[in-house]
Amino acid sequence: MRVVADLQLHSKYALATSKDMDLEHLAGGAKVKGLNLLGTGDFTHPKWFAELREKLEPIPGTGLYSYRGMTWMLAGEVSTVYEQGAKTRKVHHLIYSPELEVVAQINEFLSKKGNLSSDGRPVLKGIDSAELVERVTSVSGGVVVIPAHSWTPWFGVFGSRSGFDSLEECYQDQAAKIFAIETGLSCYDGLTEVLTEAGWKKFKDLTYDDGICSMNAASGKIEFQKPTRLINSGYRGKMYRLKTRRIDLLVTPNHKLFVTQFGSRGPKPFRLEEAQYLFGRSKTFRKDGVWEGVPSNDFVLPAVKIRHGSRFYSGFRKISQRPLPIKPWLKFLGLWTAEGHTDLGEGGDYSVVLSNSDWSLVSEMVGILKELGYHPVVLENRPKIYQVRVRNYQLFTYLRQFGQSHEKFVPREIMSLSKDLLSIFLNYYLKGDGHVYGRNGKGLSSTTTSLRLRDDLQELALKVGFSAYYKLGSKKGTPLKSLNESRYRSRYAAWVVHFIRRNRHGVTPSTVRKYGYTESWVNFAGKVYCVTVPNHVIYVRRNGIPVWCGNSDPQMNWRLSSLDKVALVSNSDAHSPNPWRLGREANVFEFEKLSYRAVFDAIRLKDGSRFLHTIEVDPAYGKYHFTGHKKCGVSLSPGEALRMGNRCPKCGKKLTVGVLQRVEELADRPEGFRPKDAIPFRSLLPLYEVISFATGVNRLYAKAVLEQQDRLIGAFGSELAVLLDAPLEDLLRHSQLGVARAIVAVRENRLKFTPGYDGVYGVPSLQ
Repeated sequence: MRVVADLQLHSKYALATSKDMDLEHLAGGAKVKGLNLLGTGDFTHPKWFAELREKLEPIPGTGLYSYRGMTWMLAGEVSTVYEQGAKTRKVHHLIYSPELEVVAQINEFLSKKGNLSSDGRPVLKGIDSAELVERVTSVSGGVVVIPAHSWTPWFGVFGSRSGFDSLEECYQDQAAKIFAIETGLSCYDGLTEVLTEAGWKKFKDLTYDDGICSMNAASGKIEFQKPTRLINSGYRGKMYRLKTRRIDLLVTPNHKLFVTQFGSRGPKPFRLEEAQYLFGRSKTFRKDGVWEGVPSNDFVLPAVKIRHGSRFYSGFRKISQRPLPIKPWLKFLGLWTAEGHTDLGEGGDYSVVLSNSDWSLVSEMVGILKELGYHPVVLENRPKIYQVRVRNYQLFTYLRQFGQSHEKFVPREIMSLSKDLLSIFLNYYLKGDGHVYGRNGKGLSSTTTSLRLRDDLQELALKVGFSAYYKLGSKKGTPLKSLNESRYRSRYAAWVVHFIRRNRHGVTPSTVRKYGYTESWVNFAGKVYCVTVPNHVIYVRRNGIPVWCGNSDPQMNWRLSSLDKVALVSNSDAHSPNPWRLGREANVFEFEKLSYRAVFDAIRLKDGSRFLHTIEVDPAYGKYHFTGHKKCGVSLSPGEALRMGNRCPKCGKKLTVGVLQRVEELADRPEGFRPKDAIPFRSLLPLYEVISFATGVNRLYAKAVLEQQDRLIGAFGSELAVLLDAPLEDLLRHSQLGVARAIVAVRENRLKFTPGYDGVYGVPSLQ
C-alpha cells in the first residue's frame, strides 16, 4: 500500500489560517492532492479537539482514525519559550498521539503552561524542551515528539535567532527520544569550468539543456549527458587544493576525484574517491577518454545566394549545396584554420587565402584543393611567403563566418565527427600551426589568439585520445618580433596550447616535494558549484588544465554528522486546504498494513523499504534561505553576509540570518556529503505555481491558472499524479505546450531559484 502523508498542518483555530481549515475541506483537498494520510494538527485547541472527538472514527488496532474517506493521525504543534544559557529560546515541537484519550491527558497538563484557546499552536511558558518531551511521553509510550521546521530563524531548534547548536543542547537528557526532525524546507570553486556540447562553460552559466561531457567509468567512453541537478551554493570551510603541471583542482573535502592506484602492476580500474581520503596519498588521474563520434563520407557545403546582373537587371542566383569528400575537406579546413583567411576587396572581389613559407606544404594545399574540385593559384606574396588563393563565392561565404584570426573556431558539426576524422583535422591544423619542442622532439604545441579556438583545441585533443592544456604565451600589447619594430604591438593575447600524449598523471608525496607541487587544505568562503549527471564523472578544467573528476548531489541536513542518527521528515505546515498549499511537502511510505506504529517505526529505523522518500520544495524557495533585510530589499549569501558583519549594507541594522548561513555555521561536512542510510528526496513545486510561472500569470486564484490546474487533475486523478507520473504526450492533450514542458522540467529537477530571504519567498525559473 503506497501512503503519501502530510503529518503537519493547522486548523481554522490557528492564527492566520483559512476558515476552510476544517476536516471536510482538508479531506477534499487531500484527495485532490493525492494524499491518503493527514495529521490533524492543533489537537491542543479545545474547540478543535472537541470536533476531532465528535467526528473521527477509530480504525481498530491501528492508532489512526477515519473521516470522509481520509485516514488521520492525531497531531499538534506547540511553542516553548524559556531562558537557557542566558538567551531566550523559542522552539516549536510537533506532538503525535495514537489515542484521543492520551491527547486529553496531554492537553490537561499543557493547559497549566499556556492558554490553549489562544491559538492552534499555543505558546507554553515555564517549561523547556526537555521537560516537554519528558512530560508528554510519560503519558503514553506511544507519544512522539519531533522538532518542527528545524532551521527557521526564530522558532527552529537550529534557528539563528533563538535555537541551539545541537539536539543534545536543546533536549538534554531527553535527546535520545528524538529520532526525527522536520526539515521544513560536493563541489568546485568558481574558477573551475566544465566541458559541454557547446564548448567549455562556467558552472554558474550551466542550464538543464546543456549536454555535459561525462565518462562511462566502466567503458571509458565519452558521453554527453543532461544534468539531473545543478548546484550553486555558499560554502565556508576547508577546500582541497592540488596543483601540479597536469592537475589543478580546488574542491570541497568530500568531493570525489576520479583516480586509480599509483604504480601498480597491470591496469587497475579508475574509481571515485573523496579528496579528504586521498590527501597525502599516491594516486593517478586520467585525462583522456574513448570517443566514437559520427562517421561520415561527405561534408555538405551550404547553399548560397549570389548577386548577379547587368545595368538592365539585378538579382540573385542560388548555388545549391555541394557535397565534398570528407577527408580532403578536413585536411583543407585544418590547414585553413591554422593559416587561412578570407579576403574581400573594395570592389567586391573575394577570395579564400592560405599562406605558408613551406613550399612542400603549399604544394600539398594545392593538391587538396584540386581534389575538392577547386582551381587554386599560387602567388609569392613576399620573398618565400606563398599564398594559395581560390576564388569561389560558396566556399568564401562558408569560411567568412570564422572571422579573423582572433575569432577562429572549429564548427560544432566537425566536433561531432568520429575520432579518425577528427584526427585528420587536428593533424593538418598542426601541420600549419604546430610546433615541435623538447630534447627528444616529442613536445607538441600550437599558438592562437582566438579564445574559442584555444578551447576547441582542448576538446579536439580529448576526442582524438590526447589531452591539452594552455598557458598565456604573450599579453596584449606585446611588441611583434616578426616585424622587428617595437612600435608594432599585438592587439590580442596569444595562447600556447600544449598537446599531451601521456594521459595517466601520477601524484605522490615524493613528487609533490621534489617539484614543489601544491597539495594542501586552504580556507575558503564563497560560492561553490557542481552538476550531477548519471555517469557521475565529468570533464573539468581549472586555469587551463583539464582532468576527469566527480560530480555532487547535496542536501543541507546531511552536512551535520550529529543528525545521522535521526530521520528527516517533511510536511506542509499548511494554513489553507488548497492543493497547492496542502502536501507541498510530504512523506511517501510503502506498507502492507498502515498503522501509527508502522509509520514511526519506518521513520525511527530509517527503513528504506518502507520509508521511500520525502517530497520537498527546493530550500531556496523558502522565505528564509538567504540572509537578508526585507525592508531594504537586501539578500546575501552566507559569505557576503559575513563580509558585511551580518549588518545591512543600506541601513546598518542586523540582518535576519538565513537557513543556509546557519547550516554553514553548524556543518562539519562540506556541501555534497550523503550519509549511507539517508532517505532520498524528490523536489517538486505545487502544480498551481508551475502553471503560474509557465504562463506568466503570477496572481493567486487566477481563473486561467485554476482552469488548467483543474483540467489536469481531472484527467489524471490527483495533483501528485500529474507532477510525478503523467507522460509528456498525455500532458500535451490536456494543457498548453509550455505548461506540459514545465511540469516535466520540475519533475526532472530542472529548476533554478533566486533564493528567498527575511520572509520573502524565492523566485523559481524554469530552464
